Amino acid sequence: MFIKGYLSAYDGENLTIVAPFKEDYLLDKRQITDCEIILDDGRHISADQRKKIYATFNDISVWTGYTPPEVKEHMKYEFIARYGVPYFSLSTIDMTTAREFLQFLIEFCIENDIACTDSLINRSPDIARYIYYCLIHKKCCICGKRANLHHVDHVGSGRDRKEICHIGMRAEPLCNEHHTEAHTIGQIHFDDKYKTFGIKIDTEIAKIYKLKGE
Repeated sequence: MFIKGYLSAYDGENLTIVAPFKEDYLLDKRQITDCEIILDDGRHISADQRKKIYATFNDISVWTGYTPPEVKEHMKYEFIARYGVPYFSLSTIDMTTAREFLQFLIEFCIENDIACTDSLINRSPDIARYIYYCLIHKKCCICGKRANLHHVDHVGSGRDRKEICHIGMRAEPLCNEHHTEAHTIGQIHFDDKYKTFGIKIDTEIAKIYKLKGE
């Protein structure tokens, strides 16, 4: 989630950040306690970011039937409405907002099961957030097909996975094909090949996959 805030104070060791936030249900539902702070250093959108954004516009265009320019304007206004950022141009947008806009487009594709010309993991600026989102929506983080939960941390022989607590164990959302490949070539080689990694199971993921959470 992208939240605009400002730097309030700095004591030589710690930053004090003030950021308006009203969606308290997210903190309760997902038990969020950690966050990542990105300081806007004034850099403009990179060529790589722009390339990935426009590639995603094209994929959404094929899915909707609208032209890429129409998709571009619609998705910009959707992003502006959701996060309260001012209207922007993709020619001069800052790098931080471009990063969040790209992630917004990727999550839109995941939510709506939009087929893309390449794996979205290759476009995502935040791999951990991308994999978590795929877990929530049961989409393979490699190819986008329907996925099951693949345990990176093995349950172990002789243990009933229906009875053990899964909170804190690492997992990836993989389709049958990629699930089989992970077991065939081994987790280390699989993660190195696809540049993926396991995400810790929280109460929300445990609920979605009907896993024991305590």
